[in-house]
Amino acid sequence: MKFQNIRLIYLKNILLFLFFGFIIATVTSYIQYSVKYDEVKEKLKDESFFVSNRIKTQIKDYINKVEVSINSIHKNKLFLDYINNPNNNNKNIVKYLFINTMQNNNSYFQLRFLDKNGIEKIRIDRNNKKVFIVEDSKLQDKSNRYYFKDTVNNMDEYWYSNIDLNIENKKLEYPIRPTFRVSTKVFHNNKFMGILIVNIELKPLLDNIKNDKHFNIYLVDNDGYFILNPDTKKSWSRYLGTNYKIDFETNKQEDDFTNSYIVSLNKYFKNHEGIKLVLEVKNYYLNKIIENNRNLAYTIGILTLLISIPISLIISVPISKLYMQFNKIYKENLKYVDMIDKYVISMTVDLNKKILAVSKALCNISGFSKDELVGNDLAILKNKKMNNRVCKDLWNNVSKGKVWIGEIENRKKNGESYWIKTTVLPNIENNKILSYSSISEDISDKKIIENISETDKLTQLYNRIKLDRSLENEFNRFKRNKSIFSLILVDIDFFKSVNDTFGHQVGDKVLIEVSKILKENCRKIDVLGRWGGEEFLIICVNTDILGACNLAEKLRKNVEEYEFEIVKHKTISLGVSQIMQDDNIESLIKRLDNNLYQAKREGRNKIVSYI
Repeated sequence: MKFQNIRLIYLKNILLFLFFGFIIATVTSYIQYSVKYDEVKEKLKDESFFVSNRIKTQIKDYINKVEVSINSIHKNKLFLDYINNPNNNNKNIVKYLFINTMQNNNSYFQLRFLDKNGIEKIRIDRNNKKVFIVEDSKLQDKSNRYYFKDTVNNMDEYWYSNIDLNIENKKLEYPIRPTFRVSTKVFHNNKFMGILIVNIELKPLLDNIKNDKHFNIYLVDNDGYFILNPDTKKSWSRYLGTNYKIDFETNKQEDDFTNSYIVSLNKYFKNHEGIKLVLEVKNYYLNKIIENNRNLAYTIGILTLLISIPISLIISVPISKLYMQFNKIYKENLKYVDMIDKYVISMTVDLNKKILAVSKALCNISGFSKDELVGNDLAILKNKKMNNRVCKDLWNNVSKGKVWIGEIENRKKNGESYWIKTTVLPNIENNKILSYSSISEDISDKKIIENISETDKLTQLYNRIKLDRSLENEFNRFKRNKSIFSLILVDIDFFKSVNDTFGHQVGDKVLIEVSKILKENCRKIDVLGRWGGEEFLIICVNTDILGACNLAEKLRKNVEEYEFEIVKHKTISLGVSQIMQDDNIESLIKRLDNNLYQAKREGRNKIVSYI
């Protein structure tokens, strides 16, 4: 009896632990499935965002190119000469201008100028890839056509038609030709002269848009009629009379996945047609994700159950503790990841410099939102003040798989500048660079302080500290790369007499005005600063002595011809010298001083450039 009780207890314990193992397996599978479910939805959402941004960019670039093309004709002197004097000679010149435009834009199949009465005056067509001039006898009156009337009444710079199919001689052209028209009014001396209009074949753009590995791409108008459909017989349903439309209410997939994403393209086609982009996850891709998710959940559940049977008695307690600790660590890691995203300025770009990912910290410092940055070109953050040499050095290094560390001046959304110290490194897999990532530190405050410490208070030019540092940098670059440079030392002639005669305030004003003349005539890459007193130093980067002498003469002449407010006219003397192979900084400066001294000995208002 006692033995039977032990067996019964043992059996109950086995059944109890088997039950616990089953519960653990079921819960584990459910959690895994739920987590993956959310990941799938986020992944699909992120992919749709990336694809829609790609398509928006393609459309925007396509339309912008057309606008630039039309505007270049509108502003072209040859075309304006024809508008002003429409004789046969001017007309023939403009015809060839139109032909050149058509040949440079393979998607254009018709380019016309209609006068103010809607009469075709010049028309260039494309047929079977051949561009030709339509004879004057075949030009038509288009005054009653909607595109002429709409353009005339349009208050914007450009008018954009609906996306439709081309009609020739009142019949639909076959094979069908998707058509988009862009036009603009032509004015001369504020007088309306007619319109420029181009017919664009959209097939290349649409073919490019619709190709995606994971999404079916649709374009629909405001009423839901298909413009573009993966099933070609359903495309152009409004114009072909098939009346196929999208049903936005039934876009549900198995397991309640929302497999369609709808994006407005109004601001890209600009035609008030209400065109929408619909991204539908392809069934094979969605089913594959769902199947993988289920299989993974089932596999984990079965394995958990099998493992729990023999060892549940031994490890049930430590596993529970370990699981709780894991959850705690996972949540803490998520917290740290969020903190990194919030406080660390980071970014990833592809090989074409398109932004793939940004941190919240970068959005905060730049003023751009994540949507505005991701998918856009890196140039959106580039500051025009940024030294091109720094950019060139950066990309030369990282494109070779090297890490680059340096300081970059970027542009905020509101146009202001900010400085970051950044480390850029290539992301390499199988010896191939896939993308580039950067981690940065905001050093804007440091730069402000640095700028103050390096700037002469009176002239707002660089001071001696900055000049010494820049001179040392250029000298080191010369030693490394044999990159030559030259120096110009400028001295204001008889400056002491200005202070003695008119006072130091007038002397300060002369210094400021001379500084302005020097700054306006130097290149951006040159380093200009106040060397001391009435002397100024110019470091001419990548410049030999001949180039430096040309600049020196230009400066000398501009100062000589300038009329100062009180002292009227002043002159400058200039010493010029080029770095030589055996030079050090001291020997170079000494030679430069000697040349300036010689210029003053020879009567001032001169340039001396002895090597």
